[in-house]
Amino acid sequence: MFEASCSTPCAFIATLGGKPQVVSFALDALLQTGAPVTRVCVVHLSARDPRIRRALEQLRADFVAAYGERAPRLESVPIHAPPPFTAQGTYAATKGPPVDSVDEPQAAQAIWMTFHRLIGTLRAEGYTIDLCVTGGPRLIALQALSAASLLLTPQDRCWHLYTPPELREAAGEGEIMHTEPGGVRLIAVPVLPLGLFIPGLQQAALQSPDQILAAGRQWLSAQDEQRCRQVMRRLTPRQRDVLREFARPGARPDTVARRLRLQRSTVHTHQKIIRQECRNAWELSPEERVDAQFLREHFGSLPDRFWEAG
Repeated sequence: MFEASCSTPCAFIATLGGKPQVVSFALDALLQTGAPVTRVCVVHLSARDPRIRRALEQLRADFVAAYGERAPRLESVPIHAPPPFTAQGTYAATKGPPVDSVDEPQAAQAIWMTFHRLIGTLRAEGYTIDLCVTGGPRLIALQALSAASLLLTPQDRCWHLYTPPELREAAGEGEIMHTEPGGVRLIAVPVLPLGLFIPGLQQAALQSPDQILAAGRQWLSAQDEQRCRQVMRRLTPRQRDVLREFARPGARPDTVARRLRLQRSTVHTHQKIIRQECRNAWELSPEERVDAQFLREHFGSLPDRFWEAG
């Protein structure tokens, strides 16, 4: 059961609530695929919650009984708030009080940073990662996926554990810790590794969640401006004037024609060319609309220097 299918060691990250069998069920299913799991990192809210404390104690006892000397290393990863805004160092160095509930003001950010630090540390240590987001409150799963989208690679995997209703009811909160092969099912959850597609975003991911979002917006803004410049280079000076007018709030063909002293039919002709150049620059299909709202969203906030440069 523990024979490795590849030479790279695998770390299994699982989220935990009050049902310890979610971790053991998922781990068993993963091991049955031949994954070379050598570490199991269980992410959870504060163990001051009796259910979580009991679940952790049962997992520790079960690992000894079920896997013996060849068991993967089991590690408890409690969520603390507020974690430092950096992914440097090990996740065990996280400071601050433990998070007891997901409705605490800093819980969402603390959860996000805990996963960010954990995944970043494991990757730096050379592990491939299997992440299961089934256990515990839903917010933990959402934040885990958000962090994973920045840091996972195509070699890593994300899973949801499906447990049949009859088994789920019988298992309760640890009454059943293992099941027959095929008794549960791991369902792959596609995660787009944004950090690989957006230059510099993984480096920016070492910062706080707010800074992450700002970095993403900055990149998108730069890409948008590049497309706008592509459109401008393909237009005549008069067509640029028409485009600038349509980028203003409330612009209509008749008002554009009046402001530029053009025939409405001329404005319509320029408008068709502008729309086609936008389709080319943004690689839009014929079914996707390039209307006044599109022009305002993409060209309306551009500075004067943009229009002057052309």
